[in-house]
Amino acid sequence: MFPKYFSSHVAFVLLIAAIWACGSSSSTNTADTDKANKLVDEGNAAVDQVKKYFADADSKKDQMMKTDIRRLAEARVRAAEAIAAYDQAAAKCKEAASKYDEASRLQISDKFKQYLILKTKEFNKRAELMDCGKGTPQALIESTNRSSFVIRANSNNAKCDQLYKEAEDIAAQGDKIYKDNPDIFKKN
Repeated sequence: MFPKYFSSHVAFVLLIAAIWACGSSSSTNTADTDKANKLVDEGNAAVDQVKKYFADADSKKDQMMKTDIRRLAEARVRAAEAIAAYDQAAAKCKEAASKYDEASRLQISDKFKQYLILKTKEFNKRAELMDCGKGTPQALIESTNRSSFVIRANSNNAKCDQLYKEAEDIAAQGDKIYKDNPDIFKKN
């Protein structure tokens, strides 16, 4: 499930780690570009943490789902652990979005700014996705019978799928800016 939610993002992290914005526009400022690059690095570090927390949450949720119904208490413990990991992943998504947002507000090239604005939106959406991910484990904790759990889990999964699609659409827009404007990025 992790690759599904972050497939395009993995490429972004690898790409942005090797890319530094450079602009020829008179509205760009070298000191601001350097600061933006530092903020992007900090955002990328948060994204690395997102991946770890998400993998942990997904693993706990899988364990929860595979637990025999006769061991419901054990499944609920795994559900609580998954919820905590999703919370940590959501917090790191918000941290990354905040760093990208701060970088986008500096005097940098317009296309790099647009790119960072999209990454801000993407990671805010991914934070929503992480919050949504908690819905299935929460349903297990709160449900009184299998039927109510299944109904809530299915509804939650549909919501998560929609958020995932929205995040991927935003990521694709950012990727398009990069691909259409390779001259505004400097490869190290």
